Amino acid sequence: MSHEASQDNPYTRGIAQFVSSLSYDAIPAEVKARIKLLMLDALGCALYGADLEWSRMLQHTLTQVDASRTCNVWGTTRKLSAPHAALINGTQVQGFELDDVHRAGVLHVGAVVLPSLISITEMRPGMSGREFITAAVAGYEIGPRVGLCMRPDHLLQGWHSGATLGVFSSAAGAARALKLDVDKTVHALGIAGTQSAGLMAAQYGAMVKRMHAGRASQSGLYGALIAESGFTGSLTCWKATTAASAPPSRARTTVTT
Repeated sequence: MSHEASQDNPYTRGIAQFVSSLSYDAIPAEVKARIKLLMLDALGCALYGADLEWSRMLQHTLTQVDASRTCNVWGTTRKLSAPHAALINGTQVQGFELDDVHRAGVLHVGAVVLPSLISITEMRPGMSGREFITAAVAGYEIGPRVGLCMRPDHLLQGWHSGATLGVFSSAAGAARALKLDVDKTVHALGIAGTQSAGLMAAQYGAMVKRMHAGRASQSGLYGALIAESGFTGSLTCWKATTAASAPPSRARTTVTT
């Protein structure tokens, strides 16, 4: 099997082309100004969220199982591996659901893009501010576009879009930060897409909904890092009839035990 992402996948590949070729100079001035505000907002939410009960639980638990001390847990003195830092930081941004939201795309974007992106800057120091902004814009752009295609039916079917769509925003931003080429970006999106998961049932009486953003950010980070090494993912995650973008059933399903 060829490892090149050369199959007939115009949607995934088109998005990968946009992500990998995006340049700072191509970003409109108003977008640059807006994304800086959105990032500050997300970081402020994370600092507030750091001391919430569910965030402290994750901080404590993951510190026990992760001996790495590479990436900061925002608002604390703790450091963890990049994937675990992304998991906690994304959870903290979404900790009280005060963060930015793309209404039409139904996605809290900063909570999934920034944790993975900032983890990469800590793993691999030296990224310029212009490159950081470019990678962030790539991530902020992609998830909501997928959400626009999914329509509100996605939520009505019981899926939490912050979890299911967030993986694509995270993967796109991380892939651009790592300067992956088009083929590897296709695989990063495919690897992230197969990890897409999250139930709206978590909204009621559970802490875990707040972790959905962190998990999506972590999954996108995994997708980009693993694709960088040559690992392959689905080439047609937005085209295959069994993919996330397949037309949803109109019936609402309730899972009971």
